[in-house]
Amino acid sequence: MTAVKAPVEGFSGVVANVEFVDGVGETSDPTALSYFRRHGYGVDESAKAPRPTAKKTAAKPSPK
Repeated sequence: MTAVKAPVEGFSGVVANVEFVDGVGETSDPTALSYFRRHGYGVDESAKAPRPTAKKTAAKPSPK
């Protein structure tokens, strides 16, 4: 996977079917990587993108 940095710091959302969290996404899709290069995204083929951690929530007890 290739790390991709959004040109807008802290951006979270989806661009070219790649999910960005806090300005960072990852993909191995050559078409998406080409798009990102053309549009000013930082593409670092040597860096592994950090994976977002899932927030854990306490399970609610079920009503009886």
